[in-house]
Amino acid sequence: METMFKVPIRNLFCLLSYVNEMPDLVESLSDVDENLITYDFITNQFLQEVQLLHRSGLIKNYVIKRESTSHLGGRVMMNDSMPFIVGRQPIVVCEKDQYSANILLNQVMKSTLKAICFNHFIKEETRKRSFTYMEYMPEADALPITSDIFSRIYFGRHDVRYKRMIHIARLLHELTLLSHKHGNWSLFNAELDETALNQIFEKFLFHFYRIEQQDYQVASETLRWKLDGSPSFLPSMKTDVSLTHKNRQQKVIMDAKFYKNVFQRNFGKASFHSHNMYQLFTYLMHQPKDLCLRGILIYPFNGVEVDETFTWDERMTMEVLTLNLNDSWKEIYRKLIRVLER
Repeated sequence: METMFKVPIRNLFCLLSYVNEMPDLVESLSDVDENLITYDFITNQFLQEVQLLHRSGLIKNYVIKRESTSHLGGRVMMNDSMPFIVGRQPIVVCEKDQYSANILLNQVMKSTLKAICFNHFIKEETRKRSFTYMEYMPEADALPITSDIFSRIYFGRHDVRYKRMIHIARLLHELTLLSHKHGNWSLFNAELDETALNQIFEKFLFHFYRIEQQDYQVASETLRWKLDGSPSFLPSMKTDVSLTHKNRQQKVIMDAKFYKNVFQRNFGKASFHSHNMYQLFTYLMHQPKDLCLRGILIYPFNGVEVDETFTWDERMTMEVLTLNLNDSWKEIYRKLIRVLER
């Protein structure tokens, strides 16, 4: 059974906002007491956006409506109509362009409202408010929400006011997926296993440093083994986060690892996890010789705070540090920025 980590909803919201390249959502809540940012609070942020959109009027567009009819109109779909024609029924299948609010943006809004109504993690008054808003949009269908739907949405000038609502809807969807997978949730905290948290944190680190600093170029590198022979059986080498300085011969390679314990124990002796150290060291040894290198392993704080630096030579160091995901978001932000300033 995998180790579970308890993460405040407010911090998980921040992590997912960066993962989905939406740091403006975090910035917009900078003046809110962090202890107030709960699952219910985020839901109410979504409902506020829905309310604003209702007041300004839902966007409509031309959508294709297909129907079986005895009256010709629009485009006749011959292939679909043939069974009726062969059966000598006075029916054809026609497509018509209809000006309607039943577009994808409104469908996602209504589907999210419906999901809120049935979410027992959310307060009853919030669910009732969501049901009221859902009744205001009878034209829109409530379709099953999947992660793929959000990748199909693009914003133009006429629908950009939907952007914040869609972004929060996406975060609520991802939080709901995680809650269904792991179950042990509340309005304030979520328990995630190390695999799920590791995947989220890897993507978060990548986008955080890509967005929040200007000195380094951020990438995920695929490295080639410096070995002669067939490469077909060699494992791949791909970094989580590689930061290459834009003006200096410097590079930082980061790797996020989530385990219950920072240390492994062999015959009673505590040491850092050997395979993590070997992996990061291998990444560093496959870098150009003219670079000053820092390799950094980041573990979750779990009662033992670690900040250790090991020197290979004058141009290369390896560091191991812990990050407390129960800290305030401002402290987490400061610590990650300070890592590059050392």
